[in-house]
Amino acid sequence: MPSSATHKANKATSTQLDACISTSRELNGARLQFAVKTSSELSDIERERIWNIFESNMHLFYTTSSFGWDPHSKKEEMFHSHARLVLCERCDDTSSGSESIPSESRIVAYTIFRFEREAKQDVVYCYELQVTEESRGLGVGKLLMGSLFDIGSRWRMKNVMLTVFKANSAASAFYKSLGFNLDPSSPGYAEEDDWQDEELDCDYVILSKSIP
Repeated sequence: MPSSATHKANKATSTQLDACISTSRELNGARLQFAVKTSSELSDIERERIWNIFESNMHLFYTTSSFGWDPHSKKEEMFHSHARLVLCERCDDTSSGSESIPSESRIVAYTIFRFEREAKQDVVYCYELQVTEESRGLGVGKLLMGSLFDIGSRWRMKNVMLTVFKANSAASAFYKSLGFNLDPSSPGYAEEDDWQDEELDCDYVILSKSIP
């Protein structure tokens, strides 16, 4: 049962959510634009671009996991009616005199999230954080995660939560560097456990971090 805060947040427009984040940044010479959209506001080309980035980054992890590779159900999850996306477009390579790159093709990273109720707390649940290979190392992922905390703070959420495959060591290290810890709802949780410990019967963990 959603709380009043979660119910209110799920009624927020993309314009209201967009006002919570910084929409323009420059990192190491790369000009980046950020925008929040609901799943229903995405064009077909944007959906295809978002899916292609996901497939490129995650296909191997899913095919070797207990979840398996199921594009239909995954697309339903990613583009659910309650899904919100923070899209990152790279704009520094469009003014060289050559033909302009379509806006949809400039998407180089994104996060997909929902406002949810977990263990009697209002949370921002991060369903996806994806960055194209050529845009890694710029700090885009950190900015996108920061946007979730900014949005969550404005809409009175308590935590940011996410699920990560144990096999995805780069993602695990990244989230740990941001201060995420094993959530009590995670399989194999125990007070003293290091969240990197292996659990033979489960190939993922749930992480969380409080929103200041």
